[in-house]
Amino acid sequence: MSFNRGDKILLVLLVLFNAGLFYYFGTGFNKGDWVVIQVAEKQVARFPLMSDRVIQVQGPLGATEVEISQGRARIVRSPCKLKVCIKSGYIRYADRLSACLPNKVVVRIEGASQRGLDAVVG
Repeated sequence: MSFNRGDKILLVLLVLFNAGLFYYFGTGFNKGDWVVIQVAEKQVARFPLMSDRVIQVQGPLGATEVEISQGRARIVRSPCKLKVCIKSGYIRYADRLSACLPNKVVVRIEGASQRGLDAVVG
């Protein structure tokens, strides 16, 4: 398969167009400012994301341990069976969350909201 001159020009224009979109709209990831911990849909703790600490919160099944370090947060220990919340790892950007559904614990990052459209439903 060979590219002719028109194909190469089109390819370069598409790359430049995509680079322009990333420059104008950004990557969509905004740095978070706060870690909010909820248990059974009630906020139980709120900490700055830049403060390093380990927090234990009580859920219906037992204690869940949340670690905040180096501008990111994660669930370290949980009494649930499958440990999916622990395997999900660190979160650091605004509007991201990590949840232990059996224990009803949600760790969420809050910050500046995203700009632009997320989805259009019509």
